[in-house]
Amino acid sequence: MSDLYAIMVISGEDEKLYMAYITAIGYASSGNKVYMFFTMDGLRGVTKEIEKIQLPNVKPLSYYYENLIELGGDDIELTACEFGMKVKNVNHERLLDKVKISGVSEFALKSSEAKATLIF
Repeated sequence: MSDLYAIMVISGEDEKLYMAYITAIGYASSGNKVYMFFTMDGLRGVTKEIEKIQLPNVKPLSYYYENLIELGGDDIELTACEFGMKVKNVNHERLLDKVKISGVSEFALKSSEAKATLIF
């Protein structure tokens, strides 16, 4: 039986976005379910802007997004916070394909069921 891990991404800093995805890939590669909730500046991590985000000496952030989706399939949920989208003026057209929109109440439910909750 796989465990669920919840990850909230608040920061839009490149390093934290990378580590959120790398951590999620680590959990998924161990056969676990991963729920990622992106809000406020962290929404950068689920917009088409990730094509442009790249740290030195590694692949663009989009590579890690695609790797996570491929690796985890239906056991991966990527969610954009509806409230954060309003605050940061992010419309649904800017979101990546596999990202759904939800409220913080869903994060509260998922994180209460999770083995661990991480915040980046």
